[in-house]
Amino acid sequence: MQIKKVHPPAAPASRAGTLSLRNAIVLGIALGIVVPALLLGSLLARDSYQRDLDVRVRGPLMQYASMLEQTMPIPLWQVDASAAQSFVNSVMLNPDVRRIVVEDAALGRFIQAGQQQLPKEGVITESRDIHKDGAVIGRVTISMSSQLVEQEFMHKLLRAGTAIMLQLLISFFLLWLLFQRRMMQPLRQLQHDVDRLGEGQLTEPVRVDRPDELGSLALGVDSMRVRLGELMNLQASHNTTLEQRVDDRTRELHDSNQELRTALENLNNAHMEIQRTDRLAALGSLVAGVAHELNTPIGNSVTVASTVQDLSKEFKRKMEKGVTRAYLQSYVENNLQASDILLRNLHSAADLIGSFKRVAVDRTSAHRREFLLDEVVRETVLTMGASIKRSVQDVRIQIPEGISMDAYPGLLGQIISNLINNAVLHGFEERDNGVIEIQAHLLDTLPASVELCVRDNGVGITEINMGRIFDPFFTTKLGQGGSGLGLNIVYNLVRDVLGGSIRVDSKPDHGASFIMILPLNAPRDAATEQEQSAY
Repeated sequence: MQIKKVHPPAAPASRAGTLSLRNAIVLGIALGIVVPALLLGSLLARDSYQRDLDVRVRGPLMQYASMLEQTMPIPLWQVDASAAQSFVNSVMLNPDVRRIVVEDAALGRFIQAGQQQLPKEGVITESRDIHKDGAVIGRVTISMSSQLVEQEFMHKLLRAGTAIMLQLLISFFLLWLLFQRRMMQPLRQLQHDVDRLGEGQLTEPVRVDRPDELGSLALGVDSMRVRLGELMNLQASHNTTLEQRVDDRTRELHDSNQELRTALENLNNAHMEIQRTDRLAALGSLVAGVAHELNTPIGNSVTVASTVQDLSKEFKRKMEKGVTRAYLQSYVENNLQASDILLRNLHSAADLIGSFKRVAVDRTSAHRREFLLDEVVRETVLTMGASIKRSVQDVRIQIPEGISMDAYPGLLGQIISNLINNAVLHGFEERDNGVIEIQAHLLDTLPASVELCVRDNGVGITEINMGRIFDPFFTTKLGQGGSGLGLNIVYNLVRDVLGGSIRVDSKPDHGASFIMILPLNAPRDAATEQEQSAY
């Protein structure tokens, strides 16, 4: 048997936005170097800038403000502008000083030196009150620029940034080179060896030339190669007899399937035979019931006919001797009464025979036709009168007149008779006061449907049997008259032939109710026709 080598699936293509291991490590190294350098460099640069600003601008600004605060009281008090101007000019010698304004508390601006308009940015201003004997006599305001400090800081920052970038590039290159030589090259070699193993080339060992973790990984892969080779050899030895085992199992499975098909066919044949037996038994019961029902009107008719015959013979003898008018009138009245009784009994027998004929034709042919629901139910119950009268005290039919259906009356009659026989056999055991109610009413649904309910006051159905009553061959009277197919036939006829549904409501000692929802027009598809013909 040829062993087919299965190749491993190709590595999936990289999805958009997904980094490889190498790129992820390189990016991590780059970020690990650059981000700390940028954060630390920015902190150091800001600290250097603040120190230069304090030394070059803020410190002198405070000194100049303090000096003018101390030297200006006398010139301002004596209104000596030239003396005040000399102090101001000495301070203006610093190129960072942009403007000095000395104001008199009473006269307003006293002197001003420097620029009239100051820029909005890069200027630091300090104001001090001028005191004389504890009283404020004026105010001095000095403004200094930080532009020179900022320019020098930017030059220094540019030089430092360039140096740092060169250092980072050199460090990154060295790390990348180390990463390539110490990690990526061994990993590529290991990947090549794994791909070779995946193609089934197990003769050449995996290269193990490093004492670090990657070397341990390669050693593990090589051990796997050796074990995989042993397993493949073992599989090859096992597969030498696999085809024979498969053929043997296939033949066994074929034989088992043939036995199952034969058993299923036998079961279906037995099922159909039991159904035919039940139909014949039902027809026999129907004939027996009709014969019993016919016995009364026919017996009455025979009795009346014999009585009329006796009266006629007596009348003939009287005629030979002569009859009186009273006797003749009595004879005529007796004949009329006997004729009326005879006609009523013969009409009753004729109606019963007509019902029997319709029910028998419907049961044996299962033709589809239009019929009135109440007539079919009453005729079915009428033909069952003799077979159920011992257990059933009364059958109450509450079906409105005029409910017309286009379906299979014979099959509907079989459903009614099966439900009544089920009640007699299981519900009214050892009882003689059973009551069966058959009710129906139209439903406001589409398609138009009727709800038909057959209810009894028998012993009911236990909860454990509720889910199995419609299963084929399930019966609690096995060997006692029950075949286990009565309710199964009812279920199949209602669902598959009449296109309706059936459910049961029951509690122990509270009787059972079989509720059917039937469309007024049964389905007409070919599958339904074939299904109803089987019954």
